[in-house]
Amino acid sequence: MTTETLAPVATPQALAKALADNPTAALEDIARAAGTTPLAVLDALPDGEVTSVTGDHMVAALDDIASWGEITFIVNTGPVILEAKAPMQGGTVARGMYNLKGKPISGHLNIDACARLAFVRRTLFSMETRSVQFYGHDGQCLFKIYLGRDENRQLIPEQIARFDALEQRLTAPTA
Repeated sequence: MTTETLAPVATPQALAKALADNPTAALEDIARAAGTTPLAVLDALPDGEVTSVTGDHMVAALDDIASWGEITFIVNTGPVILEAKAPMQGGTVARGMYNLKGKPISGHLNIDACARLAFVRRTLFSMETRSVQFYGHDGQCLFKIYLGRDENRQLIPEQIARFDALEQRLTAPTA
């Protein structure tokens, strides 16, 4: 069972100012500046930067991402930003959890805690990025998975294609 927690609501002016002041900052930093949640910031991003689907696609997304090669898995709590760069090893579902297997990325993700997945294309700290972001019912980001980079710090073209294909598959209308 999931419950929806009401998130702080920034005024449109505060959110617009925070985005304008630092448009390439992490969504969590913009949210703190605006007095709102990262999900509210995500919803305010310009057209073309984000596509969202419901959280019930979490397992399908993670299973697909497991075949992409090296990614960067990030958890940002504000005072702590944890990153692991490695291929994901997939996972299994048991007792309502998606159990990540492998090293260094392992752990247990509560499937019902995921309210939304977002496919995000934006500049972050002056670099082009693509990420799949997972949001809780309270508007906080549970974790993010960024595409890998090559030796020239460019996004890996094969991963961009996989990202685009997963986004198209999960956002396609169902019959």
